[in-house]
Amino acid sequence: MLRRRFPAGDRGSITSELAVFVVPFLILMAMFIVFCGRAASVSIDAHAVAAAAARAAADAPTAGAARTAASRAASAMASGSKFTCTATTDTGQFRRGGSVTVHAACVLPMADLGIPSLGGTKTAHATATEPIDIYRAGT
Repeated sequence: MLRRRFPAGDRGSITSELAVFVVPFLILMAMFIVFCGRAASVSIDAHAVAAAAARAAADAPTAGAARTAASRAASAMASGSKFTCTATTDTGQFRRGGSVTVHAACVLPMADLGIPSLGGTKTAHATATEPIDIYRAGT
C-alpha cells in the first residue's frame, strides 16, 4: 500500500514561494545588470570622446581653434545618445612636435532605470593626449 509523502494541503506551496521570493530577486538582478552595463558604457564612451576630441584638437591650426574643434568633436560623439559630454582642452604644449590633452566628462542619467534610491547621474572622466605633427603647416 502506497502512502502519500505530503499531506494534500501542501500541494502547490512551492509555486507561491517562487512568486513571492524568487521572481522579485530576479527582477532586481536584471536591473543591476542593466545598471552595470550602463556604467561601463558611459566609461567606454568617455574614453572614445576624449580620444576623438584630442585628435580633432591636434589637427587644428591654432590653440583657439583646437579648443573649438575638441568641443565640437565631443558634442558630435555624444549626439544621439543619452549622455552629454564636455571637453576641456589643455593647449599648453600646442606647437609643432608638441601635444594637446583633452579631459572629457560624460554624464549619464540613471533615474530612468527604475531602481529605488538610485536616481541621479553617473559621471565618467577620461583623458587623451595626441601628438601634434612636426611637419604640419601653420603653428
